[in-house]
Amino acid sequence: VGGVFWIKIIFLTRLEKKQAFLSSLLPQVWTKLSLKKKTLILFLVALIIYNIGSFALISRGMVFSGDEPHYLIITHSLLQDGDINLKNNYTAQDYRVYMRPYVTIDPHTAPNTQGRYSFHSPGVSFLALPFYSLGYILKGKWLHFLTRMAMTLWAALFGIQIYLFLAALKFKEKTALLSWFIFSFTSPVFFYSFHLYPEIPAALISFYVFRKLYFLSSPKPEKLLLLGLLTSSLIWFHSLKYLFIMGPLFLYGSWVIFRKTSRKSSWLFFLLGNGVMASIYLFFQYHFYKSLSLSAVSWRGAVNFNESFNYLKFLLAGIPFHYRWETFLGYFLDQRDGLLFYSPVYLFAFLGLIALGRRNPRFMFLLLSLTTPYLLVSAWLTQRTGYAPQARPLVAVSWTLALWLAFYIQSPPKKVVASGFKICLFLSLIFPFLQLKHPYSLYQLTTQGETQRAGELFLYLSNMHFELSNYLPSFLKIDNRHWWPNWLWLGLLILVAFLYPYLPSRKEPSLKPALTTLSISLVITGLFFWFVYYPRTPLGNPQVVTFPSGERIFFYPYSRVARQEKPGRFKLLEVNRDYVFYFSSVRPITLLQLEIGSPRANYRVAIDYFDEAIFQGETGRSFRKIELKNPLSYKYKKGLHLYRIRVAIWARQPLKQPPPCWFQILPSAQTS
Repeated sequence: VGGVFWIKIIFLTRLEKKQAFLSSLLPQVWTKLSLKKKTLILFLVALIIYNIGSFALISRGMVFSGDEPHYLIITHSLLQDGDINLKNNYTAQDYRVYMRPYVTIDPHTAPNTQGRYSFHSPGVSFLALPFYSLGYILKGKWLHFLTRMAMTLWAALFGIQIYLFLAALKFKEKTALLSWFIFSFTSPVFFYSFHLYPEIPAALISFYVFRKLYFLSSPKPEKLLLLGLLTSSLIWFHSLKYLFIMGPLFLYGSWVIFRKTSRKSSWLFFLLGNGVMASIYLFFQYHFYKSLSLSAVSWRGAVNFNESFNYLKFLLAGIPFHYRWETFLGYFLDQRDGLLFYSPVYLFAFLGLIALGRRNPRFMFLLLSLTTPYLLVSAWLTQRTGYAPQARPLVAVSWTLALWLAFYIQSPPKKVVASGFKICLFLSLIFPFLQLKHPYSLYQLTTQGETQRAGELFLYLSNMHFELSNYLPSFLKIDNRHWWPNWLWLGLLILVAFLYPYLPSRKEPSLKPALTTLSISLVITGLFFWFVYYPRTPLGNPQVVTFPSGERIFFYPYSRVARQEKPGRFKLLEVNRDYVFYFSSVRPITLLQLEIGSPRANYRVAIDYFDEAIFQGETGRSFRKIELKNPLSYKYKKGLHLYRIRVAIWARQPLKQPPPCWFQILPSAQTS
């Protein structure tokens, strides 16, 4: 044992020497590279990681969702028909090429277009066309992978803009690289890098224009013309929403050009670029939508002056104010789609804003003036996320948050807060792995009609006796005044922001080795009890079901494709999948009768009771019955007896439209 111990010591010592040598060598190699080579390396690294994430999502069986199929139906029509008339494509259900078989989606077409033209702007569809065309030839998962690759290129280019901007500001190399790394591989940019939404292209274009304008030295006519074209190109990604980025960007560009050039006519090239691109778009819109109204390409459709006035009146006075500020807070704090609970490292971006305000208030106000109009208008309209990854309203201006975060990293670290930054950075990097493992946590509605507050990721991180989501804020479009975590978390954030400037800077690590070891041990012990000792499944609110015999059973939420037709009888709509049923009773069950099968198909079935396999076989176009006498139960809270049954169903052969399978649970309990 002693010999093995000393061998380990020698091995670790040599390993530490090698690591020290590499850690000193790599910075030297990196600093010798030119800026172009550095950006190329960063671009390729990001591109590879984004496509690995895309492949991981596809391998989990995820297909396009939300608005993505509707962007792709435009791409499909361009490829197959050479037009953007979607009526025949929706009728023929062409979207089934890239969706699951037999799925049906409602057309997203603008009013007054006779169902021909989409209410989505076509910018994303144009960008995806070459990749979709290649994927369409290769078929299968290549179609999904190559189509998503169209966005990964833009996201990789977007990330290196952060590095280039900070390098031009003469930030430390470590700060620039760390800021690029955090920004590129945490939410929201990481997940939007392989989803077909317009936010990443819009963010890249707007930040590129801002970077070129901010460091503008020689305003050449062709350069100003290009910047003008790019500024107005945002209209192709959303005819209305991005006006509130285009407008401030145009005003800032005009101010920069007038300030940095003696020839005032140079501004005309910038104006010409904006005018040409806007004219091309308006010609396109008028040709197809027969209207110059910027609302023509939207779900509302073209509106006249009176309709616009009435709608504006409604926006000003028709929505209660608390819905507006709750929407804004929800962008950051809602547990279903708020930025700070999926990328908590961005909490320190606001501390960076405080540091920036003290060091360079002019630059702080410049960033705020370019991005807050977009966010405030979005919150004023109470726009929330549908089936899309978290923090969608923030993606288009996320580069501002990245710059604020860089100023925090560049500033001297504070006591306690510096340790909190490391913890939040760790969580921000681990959450993408967890969400790739549980991809449905990416798509959580916060729109009108949604009443489920719990974020799925935090349900996964909960256990049966402690539901984490009950202690996190929620800003759904329901009454939130009595949801106490909202006030608690908001108060804590305000307190941290207020105290931050007065905290002393950290000079030496404050924890001694013994205290550090104790802290790590306590964390490991806590994680053991949290993730191993207690059952991990959070059950949620049960549904009380009364059987004909008078027995009352509490059924906890189950799959959406399992429909309870009558007490304990479930119609399972999909095969080749698992169904898990949790239910409880006040009195212990003495006899549990199970029945499964279908008169129209022969399925292979496996049934587990907790961890014990109780049936494996075929249904044989009939029903199989299983009985359990005095089944064991798990003692749940409030003295309930909890039971768990897992049902797995497979089709013996591929079926175009598998008939449903029925599963029945009949419990009998002791009499009192």
